[in-house]
Amino acid sequence: MAARIVVFGATGYTGRLVAERLVAQGARPVLAGRDDQRLAELAERLGGLETAHADAMRQNSVFDLVGKGDVLISTVGPFMKWGRAAVRAAVAAGAVYLDSTGEPPFIRRVFEEFDGPARRSGAALLPAMGYDFVPGALAGALAVEAAGAAARVDVGYYALGAGLSSMSSGTRESMVGVTFTDAFAYRDGRLTTVRSAERVRSFDVQGRRREAVSVGGAEHFGLPAAYPELSEVNVYLGWFGPLARPLQAGTLVGEYVAKLPFARAAMQFWAEQAAALLRGPEAGTTPGGTSWIAAEAYDAGGAKLSEVHLSGVDAYDFTASFIAWAARHPVLGTGALGPVEAYGLEALERGAAAAGLTRVP
Repeated sequence: MAARIVVFGATGYTGRLVAERLVAQGARPVLAGRDDQRLAELAERLGGLETAHADAMRQNSVFDLVGKGDVLISTVGPFMKWGRAAVRAAVAAGAVYLDSTGEPPFIRRVFEEFDGPARRSGAALLPAMGYDFVPGALAGALAVEAAGAAARVDVGYYALGAGLSSMSSGTRESMVGVTFTDAFAYRDGRLTTVRSAERVRSFDVQGRRREAVSVGGAEHFGLPAAYPELSEVNVYLGWFGPLARPLQAGTLVGEYVAKLPFARAAMQFWAEQAAALLRGPEAGTTPGGTSWIAAEAYDAGGAKLSEVHLSGVDAYDFTASFIAWAARHPVLGTGALGPVEAYGLEALERGAAAAGLTRVP
């Protein structure tokens, strides 16, 4: 029996885009979610696709979605709230799991909590298979390959021509959650917990220096696994422009305020309410703009050895197209994997190009 591709969260903003891209590439995915009417309407519009009822709050309904060798795509976020059911379902079935998360705490949970069980069951878990954080893995790997013998790689993400109104409601809620949790980094050959926005640095983007703040990312797991000689991996987000250093200062203050009883929960609640007031892109559309990813490789002494830049379509367009590509290509290995391990560097570069992201000459 041929493996099925299941899109869990198909009627959400990102899930709908992924389903559309899969159909455009010739696949007939199963659309899964908790709103049967919306599922039926989307399935009909996309050519009469199969649907399945599933709710992250009812774990058994998610387990029923996949069998051995199937592909489960999860776009149900925020992932720290709702994401574990799909991971557990994939592990139990020995399936391939892909998700669209950009939430560092959830990525860390997948790698640290579910890697062993996935290896034992034959499942392959690939979290963060969208704009956060596939392009950085690709750019970082290309920089390491060009350097020859790198000890450190820094990656920076930029969305040119985009703002808060370009983010879906799910993305904004996820970002609020990330802001109020600890981040992590790969330093001295091991993963370590650090404060969000602990570091600020700039990269050259379209001929000018642009600042970015440090975050946790899937690259902290995937790049050292693919390149064991790396002793340090840093990931930065440059979406905040001149607000990078005020944001860094704010997270430092917030670290102390959050130690007060109930302060962290209250701060997160009100931030989520404020974020929900903003409108996002219309369903089935992407906001436009340009993605830019920079990666720099260094030796143990801090000398820069190589530099790679990627550019292309906006984050949502890339995410939907790349996940659709990844769902239709074989994965190399089991357990929790980064994209370089999962597909190999050459195939990964082809997949990113097919999704609209290419190397800047």
